[in-house]
Amino acid sequence: MIRIQCSILEQVRKNPTTYGQLLASNNNLNKGGTHGMLAYWQDVSLKVHKDEIDLSKGLRELQRTFMNFAETPKNLKKQDFLQDSFVKYHKHFEKKHFKLVDTKRRIKWNMTSSGLLTGLTPWVLSDGRKYYSYFFTEQPVDWDSELKYPLLQEYLVENNIECDITEMNIGVYCLSTDDFSLKNFSKRELKNAIDETIDIFENVDKTYKKLKK
Repeated sequence: MIRIQCSILEQVRKNPTTYGQLLASNNNLNKGGTHGMLAYWQDVSLKVHKDEIDLSKGLRELQRTFMNFAETPKNLKKQDFLQDSFVKYHKHFEKKHFKLVDTKRRIKWNMTSSGLLTGLTPWVLSDGRKYYSYFFTEQPVDWDSELKYPLLQEYLVENNIECDITEMNIGVYCLSTDDFSLKNFSKRELKNAIDETIDIFENVDKTYKKLKK
């Protein structure tokens, strides 16, 4: 079974043949990363969203987690940035009247008979009218050209959230700009993304099987 995580789909998209070769040599890009400062930032933010702690306690907890990192000028600068953005994010979140609906869930999507899309879904929030799901970025990114976003919009509606496809918005929240960038992909965009992803899996599988003969 060929497995590709959503987080590396863009890398595989650029050269599916190379990824097929990596799989054939028992090497691949599906490796988990370390739990960095932004990951801790999200952990504490989730506790605030769940009403387990308030904003002030969340900020103190975030400061405590940062004590696990070396006190280098680079780390201290980033920690100041993350603490400041933590407060901004939660105030912006409140202005949007968002409420947490669902947390991260494992993705298992059979794109082909031998290809499985994996990874984790982002959180899902609601303002009482529509649904919103987003990843966090520290700096602005050109996210809406990536395949994983329309795919996740489709996957969330088909598997996790009971709503119409037009009610699910997907995107990012950028910490440096304190900005939500969200989009509802059209049915045509969703179909194109799925079709292209199937092609990617088929190309990877073709290369893998050729080298494994």
